Amino acid sequence: MALEIERRFLVRKDVRHLCRDGVRIVQGYLPSDGISTVRVRIADNRATLTIKSLKQGACREEVEHPLSLDFARRLMLYGCEGRVIDKTRYRHRQDGLCWEIDVFHGENTGLIIAEVELEDPDQTVPLPDWIGAEVTTLRAYGNSSLSRAPIQRWSSPAAA
Repeated sequence: MALEIERRFLVRKDVRHLCRDGVRIVQGYLPSDGISTVRVRIADNRATLTIKSLKQGACREEVEHPLSLDFARRLMLYGCEGRVIDKTRYRHRQDGLCWEIDVFHGENTGLIIAEVELEDPDQTVPLPDWIGAEVTTLRAYGNSSLSRAPIQRWSSPAAA
């Protein structure tokens, strides 16, 4: 398993000027025991199955395995029980870091989250002026949580 170290933030300013050449991502979440998250992702006509452990702060273990597109679509249709999110991901380099800006669609429309993967959990992260509140440890903003309880059910987009 690989160690993922990631911090996540709400985006507080218009970042459309940073969003070029996005990739549409559809992710479905299989039922889980609460100890791990099992995700099916389709992006750029490639599919993967990812298993992630519970977060410890900004860190968690993950393992990823390629899937055929047909199998991934069937898993989403029959195994994810409607727990699916749809987003477009943009990559933006700033201050030596690669930010991934996720613009959500469907019931999560209005939500924009920027995440940055780090080498070390204590790594200093210079925050761009378009970054808002940190949501790294807030489960409600995790993709698997958003697939079960989309933001439009519990928050107004203006509050996000």
